[in-house]
Amino acid sequence: MIGHRPAIQHLVGLAVFIGLAGCAVTDPTQYFTLGQTERRNIEPRPSTPTSPSSATGTRMVGIGVGPVIMPGYLDRIQVVTRTDADHVELSTFNRWAEPLNEGIARILAEEIAARVPTERIVTFPWRGVTARDIQYQVVVVVLRFDGKLGGDLTLDARWRILDRDGAELAFRRSTVTEAAAGSGYGQMVAAMTRAAVTLGQEISAEIGTVRR
Repeated sequence: MIGHRPAIQHLVGLAVFIGLAGCAVTDPTQYFTLGQTERRNIEPRPSTPTSPSSATGTRMVGIGVGPVIMPGYLDRIQVVTRTDADHVELSTFNRWAEPLNEGIARILAEEIAARVPTERIVTFPWRGVTARDIQYQVVVVVLRFDGKLGGDLTLDARWRILDRDGAELAFRRSTVTEAAAGSGYGQMVAAMTRAAVTLGQEISAEIGTVRR
């Protein structure tokens, strides 16, 4: 039994070393969200009226953004890049920290809120009292939202503006292209943010038109 003791001690030491080595390995996964970016060509919002008599020409509205409907290939946690016209890649170590459709809705809501005089802006889903306060609803169907690393990013979407009764007031298609500022995933996500902001600008302008 004594002769086996060094071998047992060696095995125990090896197991401890492997355990410590495993603890030292860090997760290489990077998590991204569509972030904030400088808004371009923004016009000041009219001041909020303090009384009904001061509201001439500045009718405040409630706006609902969503649902934002994604194609199946984008409805996943992995960041998707395009390598060819009919070929995409799913990154193992670059992922979304939130569902991509929720990130798009958030960016659109922020952009619309900055440009359209509104008492309330909410993202889908909504219910109850909130639903009754919505005069306009923005529904977005994303057809494509991807690009090559270090290349151009394309956002292609159809969108509709509905009134509170569900009647269609506008139907448009927007195709936005943004160049990534570098070859990494972070630069591509930043280009995606800029594209979503541009889409928000187009939707905001159309809301202004239908309200006239």
